[in-house]
Amino acid sequence: MGGELHDGVVAFQPAALGRETIMLGRVQVGEIMPSGESGRRACFRLTLPESSATSWRPASDMTEARRLAATKINDWLNAAGLRPDGAA
Repeated sequence: MGGELHDGVVAFQPAALGRETIMLGRVQVGEIMPSGESGRRACFRLTLPESSATSWRPASDMTEARRLAATKINDWLNAAGLRPDGAA
């Protein structure tokens, strides 16, 4: 999907039991957790309105889950008409 990149606005913070909290600025907007016994697989979900990832989505590992979540958030920000530099 096209649009501008909103680099630096998404962060991932460690949480209990190997999970990570997905932050948009200072607001928690999702979660990543390992899935499966090996811990190599993961899943993520976002809590943004009208996001296409509000249910748990699979990923091959935690790194891939971070990348997919950041991509979905970037798409959401672009759909909302927000610009990375704050200009209208």
